[in-house]
This record gives sequence, structure tokens and C-alpha cells, in this order.
Amino acid sequence: MDKALSDLTGSHRLILDAIWRNGPSSRAEIAQVTGYTRSAITQLTQDLMSRGLLTEQPARKGSRGQPARPLVMNARAGFSIGLNFSHSYLDVGLIDLSGALLGQSRVNLESTSAEAIGAKAAVEVDSLLAARKLNRRKLLGVGISIPADFAQDGAVLPHVFFPELAGHGLRERFEAVLDAPCLLDVDGRACAIGERVVGHGKGFATFMLVHIGHGVGGGLIIDGKPYRGALGNAGSFGQYYPYGEPRPSGQDLLETLQGAGFDIRDFNALVDLPEEAETVVSQWIDRAARQLEGDLSRVARFFGPEAIIIAGRFPPSIMEPFAQSIDLNAGLPPNDLLPNPPLMASSLGATAGMIGAATLPIFHSLLPHH
Repeated sequence: MDKALSDLTGSHRLILDAIWRNGPSSRAEIAQVTGYTRSAITQLTQDLMSRGLLTEQPARKGSRGQPARPLVMNARAGFSIGLNFSHSYLDVGLIDLSGALLGQSRVNLESTSAEAIGAKAAVEVDSLLAARKLNRRKLLGVGISIPADFAQDGAVLPHVFFPELAGHGLRERFEAVLDAPCLLDVDGRACAIGERVVGHGKGFATFMLVHIGHGVGGGLIIDGKPYRGALGNAGSFGQYYPYGEPRPSGQDLLETLQGAGFDIRDFNALVDLPEEAETVVSQWIDRAARQLEGDLSRVARFFGPEAIIIAGRFPPSIMEPFAQSIDLNAGLPPNDLLPNPPLMASSLGATAGMIGAATLPIFHSLLPHH
């Protein structure tokens, strides 16, 4: 790990998080957000600047006294890679320390073993870094979003499409091929962390995310940190919808379209659907929204999030009307003291999984996560 990141304290991370959430901030504004004294903020921010993690912007104009010089994240201090895959393709994304997406690529997959995915990813990573002349030593790590749950002993329990990922040692298998530190998380929680770092979740301390992909997953963010539960599977909604019956999952939409005669094999084909498929998609959205709204409203009433975010593998043309169709008030009418939280589609579109994966090393390296 880069020495600039190796011994960050909790106070360092709180300051970085304040700037990450609020954008360019003066020392006085950081002190107000964190509760630290001005002298402590001066010392801590100076340390972060000496590490190359923060930079000063030009002084603000129009203010009385000595103009404040806002601090921002130094986007060039490092970068992160994210991998998100389905059974036939792999998405690779590159983001910097401002959260900006610097580049992305998509390649076909013939196999979904860790070794095959890693080998394809390694070529794309080299290409993305070379095209932007980035120093590999500034790579924080590779985040990988996996369509899976965890067993009690920590073994990976993948979706049925990905049997080659089952068992222990998956992270080490990816690291051996990619020659880089890897962080793995289930796709729903990776999306939730991505929203917390660069999406709608920046504006909330506590929210829940529902991930629509091969299954119906999710992630919970409590006080800015992911809640994993005893086995690492907290936030999953799939157990409410038995296999063999209609489910509000992305895979169910693909199978519904196939049953209607459309040759739609994977999520990437949802971007350019034929016009005749729109009725099938609309009917699926209406049915799936009705399935979700009752369960979501009850879970939200129990959990008490500030917001619910719907994310996953759908393009915005499907995800946004899907989110708009979910009426929590129909599932559980609000009362004066317990209103239902707002529900919205992810701002990250179909890249939510890839960007979420790419934020895993940034979140782990820079922001409060314990």
C-alpha cells in the first residue's frame, strides 16, 4: 500500500469523507462538519496535503477578511479499478480519487472462472492505464462485484450461472492473475458502497439499496458504513421470491422476454430492445413493482432509512420507470409519525455495478468504514 495511505487515522478519514461528500470545503467548513477545532483541522489537513491527498484551490472571492482557500481531493493521487461481470461479458472501469470515471471497456467472456475473468481484465487494465499514462504504483486496488452470497464459513455461494466461483480463496485466485490487491463484495453491497461514495447516497447517512440483477440483492448503509450482518448477506431480498415463480429480478425479465419470442440472452442486450418488446417490458415492470412495494415498505418501516435506491444491471430506460412504478404507500400506507422514505433509481445507470466495484478500494483506503 502507498505510504500516504498506510497509516491514515480515523480523524484523517473523517476529513476526507467531509470533503468527498460536500466538495471543495474551507477549513472552517470542515471544522463545522466534523466537530473538530480549527487548530486540529489545520494540523490534520496539512498532514493530508503533505501526503498528496488534498490540494488547495484558489481563494474564494467576495468574502470579508482573509479569503478562504477551499480544499479538494487530489484526483491524481491515486486511482481504482472495478470489475463487474455477467455470464457473457465483463465491464472494466477506472476511476480517480475524485470519483470521476476515467475510462471503461467491455469484453466478451467465454468462461466465468476467476482465472478467465482475471486474464481478460488484466489486458483491459493495462490498456486503460497505458492510454492515460497512469503509474501503476498509484493503483489502490481492484474491486470486484460478485453475484453471490456467503456461507457461514465464508465460502462464496455464487448464482447458478457462476459455479466456478464457489468455495474459498476467490480473492487470492483473482489476485494471482491480476497481480494487484483485490477487494470482493456481493454485487448488491458493492452497488450500495458505490452510491455512498459517488451516487445519490452521498447525501444520506443511512439508506438501503435494492439490486436488480441475476437475483434480487441489496445493501444496507448505516451511518455511512455498510452493514454486513453475521454471515455477510444483510440486505438481500431474494428470499422473499422463491425460484420457479415470477420474481422481480433482472434474470426474470430476460426469461420473460425470451418466453415472448425475443432473443435476449444477457443484460447488455436490454439497451437496444426492439419496439415490439416495449409492451412485454412494461407489463413486467408493473408486475415486479407490485411484488416489491409491499416488502420494501415493510422492511423500510422496520429499518428506517433516509432513502431507498434501486440499482442494478438495467439501463436507465428500464430502471427509471421501474423505480417510478414502485409505490411504497400502496404497500404500507404512511401515518403521521412514520412516513415512507423516498425511493429513487440509481444515478449510475447500468454502470452501477462497475462503478460500485471500483469504489471498494477507495472506500476501504480513504473513508470511514469501521
